[in-house]
Amino acid sequence: MKRAAITLAGLLLGGCMVGPDYQRAEVPLSDDWHMDLQYKRLAEPSLAEQTWLDLFQDEQLQNVVQQALQSNRGLLQAIERIEEARAMHRIGRAPLFPSFDLELSGERENESGLTNSAPSLDNEFFFGASASWELDLWGKNRRAGRAAYAQYLASEYGAQAVRLSLIADTCQAYFQLQGINARLSTNYDTLSARGKSREIAEKRFRGGLTSSLEVKQAEVELAASRATIPQAEQKKLAAENELSVLMGLAPQHIELQGELDEQFVPTTVTAGLPSSLLQRRPDLIQAEQELIAASEEIGIAKARLFPNIALTGQYGTETAEFSDLLDSDGRYWILEIDILMPLFNAGARRAELSAAESRFNQARLGYEQAVLEALRETSDALSQFYKAGESLEAQLALEKASSEYLALATKRYRNGVLAYLDVLDAQRLLFDAQLAVSNAREAQLFALVDLYKALGGGWDPEAVPTNEE
Repeated sequence: MKRAAITLAGLLLGGCMVGPDYQRAEVPLSDDWHMDLQYKRLAEPSLAEQTWLDLFQDEQLQNVVQQALQSNRGLLQAIERIEEARAMHRIGRAPLFPSFDLELSGERENESGLTNSAPSLDNEFFFGASASWELDLWGKNRRAGRAAYAQYLASEYGAQAVRLSLIADTCQAYFQLQGINARLSTNYDTLSARGKSREIAEKRFRGGLTSSLEVKQAEVELAASRATIPQAEQKKLAAENELSVLMGLAPQHIELQGELDEQFVPTTVTAGLPSSLLQRRPDLIQAEQELIAASEEIGIAKARLFPNIALTGQYGTETAEFSDLLDSDGRYWILEIDILMPLFNAGARRAELSAAESRFNQARLGYEQAVLEALRETSDALSQFYKAGESLEAQLALEKASSEYLALATKRYRNGVLAYLDVLDAQRLLFDAQLAVSNAREAQLFALVDLYKALGGGWDPEAVPTNEE
């Protein structure tokens, strides 16, 4: 028995693993980010290394994101997929070990009088254990275990990618709602100002200082301002509903405490090297794990071209009387070795190997494309972030100039130097400039979130287990 065990261990240790071993695909990576902007890469830690709590410092926003991380259904689904993949990994590793079963069976047979001259009624009872083990000489089961583990890791990184996207979507929905509130406030202020302008125009008309045309102009501007309110309020309701669902809540009113211009925005950021994305972006790591699984599938398909050897055994007591099940004289055992050599299957197994190789090539090309897309997204996000800051500065300058122009136009109008139409034009310019400032602030915050996400910020790579169970 000991000699057989040693021989069996030698066979297992000497067994090879057919098929290719995974090697990372070659993806063209530059030494720096390609941008037509004269921004130098700072020698500081990458923006992605900051936690989202450090980057987005609004306390209410942090609470909103925490609520989303706890209750968002999409993220909870991704976490459940981890549990499924973990179970599938255990299933994939199971054939590496022998399986044991305990069996208790009974059988009663009544022989046919047409086939037996002396038919009888026979009983047969069996109680014992059985075992089976497939010798993994060609690495099929080992590769299956590796493939299952890679799929499990892919689900882990997939959940992190969903988590990162959820943080980004929640922050942007929060900023969008703040921006809508700011623009709606501008609409209300403009409506109030134009209501006062109409009152002034009516008083001047009644005093004989102006014609009825000035009153009509004031009424037109007032009506135009009032017409913008319903659409802005509808956008606010839609934004509140979107943020509520991201938080895992039914659509409801959300009262925000802070203002859009109070949000922290760094003046400069560090992106790090392009190659760092391969370790920072969870979606890229997920794609690579899926590529690893596809590589192992080639080995599994190739191993099926070789003989399959399985050991089965059974030991117990077999008797015709149930009361004799524990009698040592009824001891029964059997040991079998089953060698199955594929001879002809119309090329099906060769086709399975070709299909596995094609799936691997598809996964490899998908991974390479994902890396290139990640590089593009990051480069675009860097440019967008800096250009959004420049745009905001220009809009703030325009808002200041428009405010000064309105003040001057109003003064000159009251002194009878300018017509009322000039004041209305100045009001429209200021109104548009204020809306543009709000949009520019929102765009800058959106760009910051997009850059943070593109760089792979918002998650901890060490949170994912890397040692196989």
